[in-house]
Amino acid sequence: MAPSATVATTALAADLVRQGRDVIPMSAGEPDFDTPDHIKQAGIRAIQDGQTKYTAPASGLIELKEAIARKLDRENGLHYDPSQIVITCGAKQVIFAAIVALVDPGDEVLLPAPLYVSYADQVKLMGGVPVIIPTEPDAFCLSPDQFRSALTPRSKLIIFNSPSNPTGGIYSRAQFQALAELIAEAGLFTITDEIYEHFIYGDEEHVSLAALHPGVADRCLTVNGFSKTFAMTGWRVGYGAGPEEWMSHIAKVQSQETTNTCTLSQHAAIAALEGPQDSVGTMRAAFKLRRNAIADGLNELDRVTCPRPKGAFYVFPNVSGLFGNTIADDVEFCRYLLEAAGVAAVPGTGFSAPGYVRFSYTLPDDRLSDAIDRIQTAVTAIQGS
Repeated sequence: MAPSATVATTALAADLVRQGRDVIPMSAGEPDFDTPDHIKQAGIRAIQDGQTKYTAPASGLIELKEAIARKLDRENGLHYDPSQIVITCGAKQVIFAAIVALVDPGDEVLLPAPLYVSYADQVKLMGGVPVIIPTEPDAFCLSPDQFRSALTPRSKLIIFNSPSNPTGGIYSRAQFQALAELIAEAGLFTITDEIYEHFIYGDEEHVSLAALHPGVADRCLTVNGFSKTFAMTGWRVGYGAGPEEWMSHIAKVQSQETTNTCTLSQHAAIAALEGPQDSVGTMRAAFKLRRNAIADGLNELDRVTCPRPKGAFYVFPNVSGLFGNTIADDVEFCRYLLEAAGVAAVPGTGFSAPGYVRFSYTLPDDRLSDAIDRIQTAVTAIQGS
């Protein structure tokens, strides 16, 4: 397996900052907003009230599971009993626990690309075979024909991420409906990573695949968490909801892997779901303006193409037009950008999309403006060389 490309790039940028370099980090998927105060206060109260022990069961506080069940019913049209929900140390962990519980050596896992950096390596860790399916760059969404072509007798699982990291692409209701029929017919298990569901910037709606077809719901794990929506990355709380048998095995993995998610963080997560939601709208409005600014700035450059993403908080431009004598590929481009401009970005190769680069625009407006200027200057220098 390879190290996480986003984590490695972010660590390199942090090391340069410690050395005194002025680096603008655009590599990490982390909101620059602070955790809302009412959530922080709930964590503080949990400490003061002595809520500092293990939780029982290890799969999470029943009060948090109940709050999540209400949220899924209210916002996603999904109906789960608390026993069908497992709380984990972030969304990434519940995906891995699900793969541990499900995937046997030789099983094939279908992964529409570009894809989140951890999916393929988590599959490899269990001896599974990642089947990378490149999607068309107009929308970066899997088509029914591509799904049919990728199916084999070894296919066991497919993983979706909508809105997508790294592309910001979104599956429409019609697109998911067409795929749901095929997935149910094939009898595949499904994981839907919905961690960016509240960051959609147009008229599109977020759709949970499990709500569209009972044959999918019976084998679908819906994944979400608190890191993005509530600016709680360091609190490490995610969750999965799905069919009871699969969830019981995920809970076993959880019990042997970490025991429970941080108890204090779980109490804070209850406050996040049950308290004021205005901070979410504030972040979404700010990210929409930033998305427009960086997409427009990149599209001013010759030989760079940057679709305006519909969701999440990344842009994913195609920079392959810049490759030549000076820059060979996206990995070298990101290295050049870090050294010459002090801007940290993630190569598309890490997302199974060579030729692209991911920029996170979770920066204050002045730093984002500075970053755009630096990128434009660095790219112009390449074009003139």
